[in-house]
Amino acid sequence: MFVISKIIGFLLDPFLWILLLVAAYFLVRDDVHKRRLRSAAIILFLFFSNSFIIDNIWAKYQWKAVQLNTTFQTGILLGGMAGYDESTNQGFFGSASDRFIQAARLYHTGQIKRILVTGGNAIFVKQKGYNEADFIAKNLEELKVPREHILLEKRARNTIQNAAFSKQILDSLGNSSSLIITSAIHMPRAMKVFEKAGMAVAAFPCNYRILQTDTEFTWKSLIPSQEAFNQWTLILKEWVGLIQLAN
Repeated sequence: MFVISKIIGFLLDPFLWILLLVAAYFLVRDDVHKRRLRSAAIILFLFFSNSFIIDNIWAKYQWKAVQLNTTFQTGILLGGMAGYDESTNQGFFGSASDRFIQAARLYHTGQIKRILVTGGNAIFVKQKGYNEADFIAKNLEELKVPREHILLEKRARNTIQNAAFSKQILDSLGNSSSLIITSAIHMPRAMKVFEKAGMAVAAFPCNYRILQTDTEFTWKSLIPSQEAFNQWTLILKEWVGLIQLAN
């Protein structure tokens, strides 16, 4: 099921849909079908490349910023922010690394007492000696987070496993309060996954890619955007994940 979910995720790319329509256009011989395929490809391109449309949808869907007014025993830091470079044989932080920054900040400001890092290697990533959770823990230690205040869950490869394996660890320790630290766009699904796993959790969203000012219409909104396709792919994966949770 994990492999199937990754394949489905690959197919949730609007640009791929447009390429398939273009390919079909050159393969079919009937003029009526060619016109329909061409029109469909153009319409999909104009819709999914429009930054104004996806920015507004993204801004409404992502979890709103929160102000913490209490202290939590554990901050659950979800993986998916780091990768591995075979050429240099070392890990590196990706575009979601604000999760790491905020987790360290919350610890040093006393709003969380310890950090549970949950996340193993992605599928097909089998580098000897590398694990995302270990990589993140090492960097947390370099930022003066004591090793005894870092818990590691190194098996999870998706959000459902993040929740299940984190619950096992925290239940064994008698955890009283937990805070999920993840990207704002991922938080709606993450909260539902953790709650479905039987965990009472609070949210601390971060890694905001769309701000309120990005939702205003300008002349640039008419220019096709490659980033818009990337944003659609991410949010479609979140929506499909929510649908799967409902089943």
